[in-house]
Amino acid sequence: MNSGKPLEILHQIDREYCCLEKTAAVLRWDQETYLPPGGVEERAEQLALLEGIAHERLINPETGRILAELGSVPENPRGDRTLPELERDFLKVIRRRYDRAVKLPPDFVSAAARAEGLSQAAWVRARGDNNFTLFLPHLKTMIDFARKRAEYWGFGDRAQNRNKAQGGDRAQTLYDGLLDAYEPGMTSSEIGALFAVLRERLTSLLEKIKLCPPPDASFLKQNFPVERQSAFNQKIMDYLGFDRGRGRLDISAHPFTTSLGSHDIRITTRYFSNNLLSGLFSVIHESGHAFYEMGFPPELRGTCLADGASMALHESQSRFWENVVGRSRPFWKACFPMLRECFPGELQSLNGEAFYRAVNEVKPSLIRVDADEVSYSLHIILRFELEKRLIGGELEPERLPSVWKDYTREYLGLESETDADGVLQDIHWSMGSFGYFPSYALGNLYGLQILEKLKKDIPAYETTVAEGKFKLLYNWLEESIYRWGCRLEPGELLLNITGERLSVNPFLDYIEGKYSELYGF
Repeated sequence: MNSGKPLEILHQIDREYCCLEKTAAVLRWDQETYLPPGGVEERAEQLALLEGIAHERLINPETGRILAELGSVPENPRGDRTLPELERDFLKVIRRRYDRAVKLPPDFVSAAARAEGLSQAAWVRARGDNNFTLFLPHLKTMIDFARKRAEYWGFGDRAQNRNKAQGGDRAQTLYDGLLDAYEPGMTSSEIGALFAVLRERLTSLLEKIKLCPPPDASFLKQNFPVERQSAFNQKIMDYLGFDRGRGRLDISAHPFTTSLGSHDIRITTRYFSNNLLSGLFSVIHESGHAFYEMGFPPELRGTCLADGASMALHESQSRFWENVVGRSRPFWKACFPMLRECFPGELQSLNGEAFYRAVNEVKPSLIRVDADEVSYSLHIILRFELEKRLIGGELEPERLPSVWKDYTREYLGLESETDADGVLQDIHWSMGSFGYFPSYALGNLYGLQILEKLKKDIPAYETTVAEGKFKLLYNWLEESIYRWGCRLEPGELLLNITGERLSVNPFLDYIEGKYSELYGF
């Protein structure tokens, strides 16, 4: 048995666990970028082995013994006041991880990792072939694993009955258990209430916009050579301040960001010659995630604290950079000349104002990642409702393509004709990431509420963006958000920054103000 001090031993266990998790992330990144198709099954086995080892390291009896010796978390969420604040937060977070992990049998963890590797590969094939049936058996498997995981964590019918017997005041559901892994402290009913207001007001805004003449975006239908798109995106990354000494950009079927180490943050995008905006805004979006990962202070790096407060807080950053900065008038006033240098023939007769209006055209899309700011959250609400029904057993996976089309018609007024532009467009369910989707729309809410405080502290915000002085913004975000890692839960962090609870109003005020000006009503 290790004879060191309890906290020192716990830190060593945490370092080893985090190292194993980052090693698994390298294999997943490679699978999504460069792995040849023939390597998929063996890669699934490799990931299953690594995840199993990491899980066992975290839940070994020594971890439980030390946590028991250090005592249970007191009512004060910041922990034992005899310890330094950073150590209290470390104990709080590692206890949460341990308490979840110890409830999952090791063979379940390995089997889930193996199934996830095979599922993701099947999703790539199914999407490429536009054939949902190739993915269906894997989707069923991932739903089963998700339900079992939530049950192991104590959610679902058994927990519900136990809570009732003990006089509990909240019936916990399987979906709430999955959601809690991404958004600590939030429930599906709370999110549903926020989303109901979002849907009503965004739908109303869409109806007003439909009555107005759209901006001229016809020039975006031209062919934009992929190699020149790539060259411009590299320039944009440098302009935003992406640290190439600590990160890189690659290509994948679905854009994502992953942290392979404290100084190794990978982002990906995808390109279409007939869609200039898809690759461009994916790069800006994923750079926002990377900034968060790069912003953790040295004392958190390599520990369980070097993580976002929640997925929604992470999305607040990616969507802030993509939309609030990247789709703003000051940004394109500065960046359009650089874009025109890359596409002199295609954009020779345009100016920054025309491009700004075009990239903010409101035109509901079948594809979530290409959606405009107004309709984007409707894509998320659609997925939120569907995955709740899938996990709850109200919707059979076989019916998902047809029900997806019904929801697309109801929420967006669009008809999806293929699986590739419908139910197969997102990677999340192939990874078993049920409960993740709400984070995107919640990220919009967090981001705009935080922006109000940022503008108070940096009154010359628009000038800062127009002049490309992004270091000022980055420094503010680093001090307000990044330095905390996951020491605070999202609600605590928001209160810490703004003094208020989460609200839909800042986002809706922003979106209604911006688009009423753009469309002239």
